[in-house]
Amino acid sequence: MSVFRSGEQPSGWCELTRFEFVELTRQPRPIGITAKKNRLLVTRGACRLTSGAGAQVLCEGQFCDLDVVSGPFTADAGEYTAQVLLFSGRWGSELGGCGIFRLTPSSPLKCQGDPVSYPKSTNFDSHYHDCDEYWVIIEGAGTVVVGTRSFEVEAGDCIPIGMGHHHDLPQVRADIKGAYFETTLEGRKRFGHLWEHTHGPADIRPERV
Repeated sequence: MSVFRSGEQPSGWCELTRFEFVELTRQPRPIGITAKKNRLLVTRGACRLTSGAGAQVLCEGQFCDLDVVSGPFTADAGEYTAQVLLFSGRWGSELGGCGIFRLTPSSPLKCQGDPVSYPKSTNFDSHYHDCDEYWVIIEGAGTVVVGTRSFEVEAGDCIPIGMGHHHDLPQVRADIKGAYFETTLEGRKRFGHLWEHTHGPADIRPERV
């Protein structure tokens, strides 16, 4: 597992094969279909997404799945500006969550997450999923822990997290705004943050490269 950026090739196991930030203005911009599966997530402002099926307005944190049948697609921000994040890949039909998260340095409190041995300065919980997850850092910088590995991350980084691997964001150097995308649910297909002390041992996939 390694961090990658837009335009770089992720590890072969990743269901997310590409991501791209797109800045929007009042001028409609074509949104291409580049893979088997495609998702548009609004990361700032509001976006009007137009296709052969009509138009809809999506606000920050909302998303829409794009397919060839409904295309072609264009997007604009009306009288303002906006930013969207385009995910492309090969995920399945039963998915976990997707949205925006924010994290600032704070005095750690006792939380629901599993116990950790490393220092923390956030209230983020150490947890796992019954699916792979991808974090894209939109703003800020900090330390991400996945399993036994630690990564220093900043804006533009994508962190792929394999199913069952505990992950955490224990340190923030600059306030973080990020996007998360939990792809194909597998195994027991539970959604949300899972903890061994509550939900039992994780179904950990072998380390993959």
